[in-house]
Amino acid sequence: MNRFRLWRAALLFCPLLLAAQTAGTLNLYPANPAAEQAELTQAVNEANGSSVDLTRGLEQHLRKYPNSARRAEIEASLYKTATDSNDNPRIILYGDKLLTGKPDNELEILDRVIRAILVSDDTESAKKALGYSQRYESAVLNLRARAPEGHATAAQWADYGDRAFARAEVLMARASGNLGKFDDAIAAASRSWLLLPTAEAAREMARWQAKAGRNGEAIDHYADAATVEDSHAPWADRDLDRKAATTLFVQLHGSEQGLGDVFLKAWQRSAQALSDHLAHYRAMDRNFGLTNTFEFVISGIAASPPEAASLDMAKLKGKTLVVDFWATWCGPCVAQHPLIENVKKKYAQSQDVVFLSLDSDDDHSLVAPFMKAQNWNQRVYLESGLAGLLNVTSLPTLLVIDPFGRVYSRMMGFNSDSFERLLSTRIDEARSLLK
Repeated sequence: MNRFRLWRAALLFCPLLLAAQTAGTLNLYPANPAAEQAELTQAVNEANGSSVDLTRGLEQHLRKYPNSARRAEIEASLYKTATDSNDNPRIILYGDKLLTGKPDNELEILDRVIRAILVSDDTESAKKALGYSQRYESAVLNLRARAPEGHATAAQWADYGDRAFARAEVLMARASGNLGKFDDAIAAASRSWLLLPTAEAAREMARWQAKAGRNGEAIDHYADAATVEDSHAPWADRDLDRKAATTLFVQLHGSEQGLGDVFLKAWQRSAQALSDHLAHYRAMDRNFGLTNTFEFVISGIAASPPEAASLDMAKLKGKTLVVDFWATWCGPCVAQHPLIENVKKKYAQSQDVVFLSLDSDDDHSLVAPFMKAQNWNQRVYLESGLAGLLNVTSLPTLLVIDPFGRVYSRMMGFNSDSFERLLSTRIDEARSLLK
């Protein structure tokens, strides 16, 4: 167990040490809050990075103080420790407690709890997993109905929702199959595959088709599971899928003759399914799935002249880019703008240095009037998914990208004293890499 992750979890979900250091005695505690706080601090200290000892200490504390004001935080910490340790009984125990409410990470908890429940295939476990799977579906439907969050484009948000629904459906398939509802299980796994072709979805289809005596279909889907491109599918599982397809094929045909064609067709079928999956989202967003900055085409905003047309980033290969991520609501971004303009003047005659202003507002209609009010006369583009690709998590962020397309400098926040000097130095250093 990584000790840093354990302590981070303890401090994130159960800030006992911080509370002890900053608050001393908390009036929230019943009876003797100072004594309880001291015991909590001692339990965390004595764990000394051990997930086993931390779990035991916190559980002992909850038995002694069942009405602790920190109970919810402690249970959240116990759930996090259980997931780090892959402790399925405690994942279920403390996941159940978290799911009595509406946690922010509900989908993640549901996915982990259902998978832990389905380690057992008895009827009661299947019923419980099915109930949670139905909640999972409902939560994903609510998520899909919301507007894109963060820097997600419409296509990225749709893909995120579809992937979540595909995971919910594959778990629904497993739970339904364990209850003997083979047709329901096959239908749920098929829905999962259509949303996202994965080895797990194909395997669930095959598993329950075989149980239902539909061996011909099961062979094809075990072959799909063995051949589909899926970075989350261990090769050990793929080998089991291959063996399952082979066993059923021999039972059905008496030999392995023709089995190679089954796997070849499965590879072609799964490749086409993945291609169709990508094309669906590319139709919504031409930048979807791209991993190279210079493959992007970014959209311009018609603001004060000159108007910004769309820009094909491929045209900027070999140049040093200064990319300013900003938004109309970001005060430091506005304060930093004239400093960037000052630096831009220094490179006005340099054809190898390009300054890009990328707006990160969710509401694009705010940008043109804002620029007019600020008297900004410059070309502005939408970030168009580059913020996600380049891991921009706060504003303002200014990136210097070298001629090879690598992020040479990441300047986050605003420091008026040294900004112009530092930016100029980093631009010159990035330019020099090509010489």
